[in-house]
Amino acid sequence: MKNDKIKKKLYIAGLVGEIMEWFDFTVYGFFALAIAANFFPSENHFVSVVATFAAFAIGFLMRPLGGLFFGYIGDRYGRKKVLTTSMFLMAIPSLIIAITPTFTTIGIFAPIILVLMRMMQGLSVGGEHTGSIIYLTELSSKEDRAMSAAVPFIGSISGVLLGSLVGVTISSIYSHDTIIEWAWRIPFLLGVLVAVVGIVIRKYLPESHEPDETTQEIMPIVEVFQNHLSSFIKVFFLNITFAVGFYTIFIYNPIWMQKFLHVSKSYSLEINSISLILTILAILISSHLSNKIGRKPILLVATLGLTLFSYPLYELMLSDVIYHALIGQAVFAILLGAFMGVIGVVMVELFKKSIRVSAVSVAFNFSFAIFGGTAPMIATWLIHTTHNNLSLAWYLSLSAFISFLTVLTIEETYKKEHLD
Repeated sequence: MKNDKIKKKLYIAGLVGEIMEWFDFTVYGFFALAIAANFFPSENHFVSVVATFAAFAIGFLMRPLGGLFFGYIGDRYGRKKVLTTSMFLMAIPSLIIAITPTFTTIGIFAPIILVLMRMMQGLSVGGEHTGSIIYLTELSSKEDRAMSAAVPFIGSISGVLLGSLVGVTISSIYSHDTIIEWAWRIPFLLGVLVAVVGIVIRKYLPESHEPDETTQEIMPIVEVFQNHLSSFIKVFFLNITFAVGFYTIFIYNPIWMQKFLHVSKSYSLEINSISLILTILAILISSHLSNKIGRKPILLVATLGLTLFSYPLYELMLSDVIYHALIGQAVFAILLGAFMGVIGVVMVELFKKSIRVSAVSVAFNFSFAIFGGTAPMIATWLIHTTHNNLSLAWYLSLSAFISFLTVLTIEETYKKEHLD
C-alpha cells in the first residue's frame, strides 16, 4: 500500500463492513426469542423459535446467489461497487427490521417482511466478505498481502464480540418484558449507524481493478467453470474447515458447554469471548508468519491439528475440572485462527484478476451455505442419534481432514511478486 495513512483507511473500511455483517448475525441469534414472540407468535413455543431460525437460515441460502451477483459486478465493473452496494443492502434491512410492526399489528405481513429482509442481507453477505478480502489484497504490496486479506476475518470476530457485548448490556439494563416489547430493536438500529459510517468511509476509496470490458466476451463465472474449475473446487473444500469450525466452535460450543458441562450461560459466554480474542491474535500471527515460511505449512498445521485434536479437546472439556473448558476452547480458537489468518490470501492468489471476485465469492459462499449454516444442526443430530456427547468432534475432525487433503494439492503462492 502507498502509505500508512491510506493503509489505515482501507483497513478501517474493510473492518466496518465485516463488523456490521457479523454484529447483525450475532444480535439476531441473541434476541431470537424476542423476535420469535413478535414475528412468529404461536401457542407452541418450539414452533415459534424454529420459525425464527428458519428465517435466519434463509440468509445462508441466499449467500451463493449473492456471491454470483456481486462476483459479476466486481469482475465487470470494479471492486468498489461491490463494497458500497453490499453496505446499503445490509443497512436497509437492519433499519426495516428495527421499525417493522409486529404480527399483532400487521399480521402475516410482519414475518413476510422479516424473511425478505433476511434474504436481502444474505445476498449482501455473499459479496461483502470475499469482496473485502479481494479489494484489500489487490491494493497491497507483496509484504502486506497476507495481513490485508486477514483484516476482514478480524472484522468478523470483532462483530461477534460487539454483538455479544451489546446483547449482554441490553439484557442487563432492561427487563425481559421490556426486551420482548421493544428493546430488542435497539441493536438493529445501532447496526444501521455502523453501516452508515462504513458507507461514508467507502465512498472515497480508490478502485483496485479497472476492468477492460472489451476483452470480456463471456461471464466471469462461466470462464471459471471452463478454465479454472480445479482451483474453484479447491477453494470450496478448503473452506469446509472454516465453515464447520466457526459455527461449531464459536456458535454451538457455548450451547454445548451449558448443556453438557452444566456451566452458566454467562460463564460459557466469557469463555467464548476469551477464545474470540485469542482467535484475533492467532490470525495476526499466522498471517505474518505466512510471509516467512509460506501459506501451506500454516494451513497444514491448522487443519491437521483440528483433525487430530478435536476429539481429545472435547474430551478434555468434558472433564470435571472447570477451567479445562477454557483450555479446550482456547486451543480450538488458536487452530482456527491460524487457518483464518492465511486462507483469505490463498484464495486471492489462486485466481487472476478478471475472474477473481466471481470465483472466490461463489466457491466460498457455497461452502458456507452447505456446511456453515448446517453445522450446529448436524452437531445436535449427531449427539442425539449416537447418544454420545463427543460425537460432534468426529464431524469437525472429518471436515478439517478434507481441507487438509485439499491443502496438499494447492501450489505455494507466498513468493508471487504480483497477483497477476
